[in-house]
Parts: sequence; C-alpha cells; structure tokens
Amino acid sequence: MQITVHGTPTELSGRELFLGKEAPAARITKLDNTKNVIGMIAPDIQLLIAIPSLKTEVCSLGAKKFNEMVKGIKKLTTIMVTTDDLEFVKGYQASESIDSAELVIDEERQFAKKYGVLISEGKLKDRLARAVFVIDREGQIAYKEIVPEVVDEVNYDACIEAITKLASEKKKGHTHENWMSV
Repeated sequence: MQITVHGTPTELSGRELFLGKEAPAARITKLDNTKNVIGMIAPDIQLLIAIPSLKTEVCSLGAKKFNEMVKGIKKLTTIMVTTDDLEFVKGYQASESIDSAELVIDEERQFAKKYGVLISEGKLKDRLARAVFVIDREGQIAYKEIVPEVVDEVNYDACIEAITKLASEKKKGHTHENWMSV
C-alpha cells in the first residue's frame, strides 16, 4: 500500500488487513517497560490508534482528541501506538493528561508490520502511518482507516460511529441460551 508524506508517495510495509478478518496479535512495550500483546480476541472492543510521532502538532492533537472522544464509552480499550522514545511518551502522557487511552511503544515494529502501517522509506522511515483499527470482541477487524496523507487527521466521527455500533451489539459466539436450545 502507498500513502503520501507531505505529497511525496511513500510505500508502507507489512501485511494488508481486511474488514471482517482476524486482527493479528502484536507485541508492544508499555510505559512501565513491560511487554504486552494487543490485537486478537479480547473481552472489550479495541481501538488501536497508530500515531507517527506525538512530537508533531497533528499527532498530538489527534491523541488529545481521541482521549476526549472515548471518555465514557463502556467496554472499550483504547491503545495509542507510537514509535517515539519511551521517556518522551511518559512525559507526554503526564503533561497532556492522556487518561482514557493507554500509550504504548512499537519498539520492535511488530504492530507496524502486522497491521501494514510501517513507513518503509523517506524522512519518516520506520515510523507508523496514521491509522485506526477497531477490533470487535471476537477479534475481527470491524473498522480501519489508513490516512492517505500522513499530515491529515483520521475521520474521528466514522471511527466513533463504528465503535458505538459495536458497543450496542450483543456479543456473538456462545451464550448460555444458545447452548440450552441445542
């Protein structure tokens, strides 16, 4: 896949993901320097936000905007993934009061490769493209947006609409009532 960076065509590396398909598991680093896995099946809906760099105005604005927009949405886990250095991200979280989302680091670029958002050339090489992925409780990709121009913002309204729709649906899969009717 290709995006543009300030108008310059730029290739993305990694696997292309499709709606309705299983979200891959990716190892990330939490701010306490422990490793964790995101993606796959989880008890809550997951909103995974790929952020090129919190050091830029658009990325910082986007992180703060999502932090406010997801407040109060129940059964949602919001994870903001960046490749910025650990100390900077810790300071950013504290200074900007990011409290509705977890900020994590994609040190090994596992998330970037598995979600197809690794910028493979140019001045943002090895950074993440700006993107969002909504993963339902069954571990399926329910919504995705990879922003065509890295300096543009995501479609916040469409993303939140997808989350709201998922949150109002009953969980699929095995339920006691279904088991009893067999």
